[in-house]
Amino acid sequence: MDKLTAMIQAVAEDYGHKRLADDLGCSYNGLLNQLNPNNDRPISLRKFWQMARFTKDPRLVEALLDEMGMVATRITGESGDIENEIRELLLDQHEQAARFVAAVRVAKRDGVISSEELEEIKRQRHELAVFGNTVMSRIEAMHANGKAALKAVK
Repeated sequence: MDKLTAMIQAVAEDYGHKRLADDLGCSYNGLLNQLNPNNDRPISLRKFWQMARFTKDPRLVEALLDEMGMVATRITGESGDIENEIRELLLDQHEQAARFVAAVRVAKRDGVISSEELEEIKRQRHELAVFGNTVMSRIEAMHANGKAALKAVK
């Protein structure tokens, strides 16, 4: 079973099959049939979209974007101190970059990069991209709030 199908099933189970069926306007058994990966009539794109809207569970979008090699970042609302948040995020991103580099170094150490090592490198790269996107969304929020510039991180 692919990651997206597994995540759809996990989100449906966590949210509650009965509650989700009611929200989607379908029968409980109909929903279970559509969630069955062996069924020839899987959940439709429309129901997937509604499911994401009702559950507000980011795992659905993350699984879809992961298959596309992309990441998503939550958009923040008004924040009282975006600048301090950005400073902390940049420090966190720096630490994540170090973890990414460490994973690459470990994998290259013996001259052969195994499948497991490659997956770890991809996972660390994904986390680094999430940090980068998060920092960018906060900078855009700062821009939207009329802040002129960022102070240097000390």
